[in-house]
Order: sequence, then structure tokens, then C-alpha cells
Amino acid sequence: MVVLLSAFSADYNVCAAQNPYGEVNFVKIKPNMNESFLIDMKTSKRLANARKANKTINSWQLYRRTYPRGMNVDYDYATLSVFPSGVEMKAEGTWDSGVRELSVKEISDFLTSLGNVRTIVSTDLYTFRMGVGTNIVPGEYVQLNLIKTKPGNDEAYEKLLESMKPVVEECIKNGELKGFNVWKRTYQTNVGTENNYTVSFSFSTMDQALSWASGKTNLKDEYKKIFPKEDISVYNAKLRELRDVVSQELWELVDVTD
Repeated sequence: MVVLLSAFSADYNVCAAQNPYGEVNFVKIKPNMNESFLIDMKTSKRLANARKANKTINSWQLYRRTYPRGMNVDYDYATLSVFPSGVEMKAEGTWDSGVRELSVKEISDFLTSLGNVRTIVSTDLYTFRMGVGTNIVPGEYVQLNLIKTKPGNDEAYEKLLESMKPVVEECIKNGELKGFNVWKRTYQTNVGTENNYTVSFSFSTMDQALSWASGKTNLKDEYKKIFPKEDISVYNAKLRELRDVVSQELWELVDVTD
């Protein structure tokens, strides 16, 4: 499983918290229930907007898996709730204001429908580590790189990624991508895959994302501009020493809290 952070692109105001947590629900849609599920997610958004208003969460986001997809994949959608800290995650009564905005029938129909249209495959928790860029909006895309660091190399890996932030910022200025975020599994649950980091790049269009994935667009020119005396191939070799890429996925942002 992965975080989209935005999952795991987490496209929200990072300044709202130093090290927020991202709780991700991975969702499998039952046959022929996609439209009904999306209707239910409108109610989920209303409830999430209330939780954002009372400062329980920084953001709620709904993502649709673009690639890979199909009947044989484990999950089709993911919801990401970003919490400022563990205090808000455990607080009681945080749903009350949103629930009060719904009628008894609306609540009953919503809960019944959820059970009929989808299955939550798993829930996992991630900690935000770093990021640059701007928020994406519905209809935009996130490429997730699922990473497994080699034993004892977590700190060195994060430092190496941190050094790349000015290069990514230059790519953002040039309109090649919108954002870059890094999330780490809070607990090493290894649900679904063996990755312990999710590194995401966000894009305005699918064409932009595909250009990046194919290598047509990359960091090479920007790296040379920021570090004129260094060779990006040396940087890439260091990356390979510290981590393995488990897999890559492409996700589309469907909806987000107001």
C-alpha cells in the first residue's frame, strides 16, 4: 500500500504543522458501484470540511488510481486525512459538528451505502518528512515512487533528498512539475508492499506526468544550474546505494476539502 500523499503526495499547507501524520484508507470498489461511491464521497467531504473547520485535520483528499488499475488490483481509490498531531487523531467528538449538518435519514443512507459500494482494504499511517511546491487541484496527478531504504540508511537517504530540494524548486519554476513530497511509514507495517518511504512528484496534467516518467523531462538541466560543479550521475549513484525503488504508481486527485 502507498500514501498519496498525496498521498503519498500530501498536497496541503505544510506550514500548518511540523511533522503531521497522514492516515490513508485504501479502498476497493465493488462491481458497478463506482458512481455510487463517488456520490457517497460528497458526503464524506462535507464531514471532512467540518473536521477541518474545527482544526482536527489539515486536509482530506480523495485519489483515484490511474495506473495500475483494473479488477485484479488490490485497491482503486485512497482517502488521505492529514492530522496536525496525535492529539487530534485521538480527540473525541470531532465528527459531531459535521454530523449535525445531516438529517437522520442522510446519515443512515450514507452509512448503509458505504457498506454496499466499497471495502476498505487497509488503513496505514505515515509521517511527513519534507516537501516543496504548491497544492494540486482535482484533475491533477501524482506519481508515487515506493521506496525501500537499505538497512541503516534512513537518515542518509533523507539528507540526500533534502539536498535535492533547490533543484526541484527550479523545476517547479520552469513549469515541469508542481510539487515534491516525502512521507515515511510511521510504523513498519509493510502492508501490501515492502516500501518504507513514498516519494511523490505532482503534475498539472497526465501528459506532464508521462513526460517525467518516460525520462523526456528530468532534473538534469536544473541540477547543473544549481550545482554547476557536480555531476547528477554521481547523485543518482548515491541514491542507488541507499535505496531500492519497489514500484511506481500514478494517481489522480478527485476531490479535496475546501
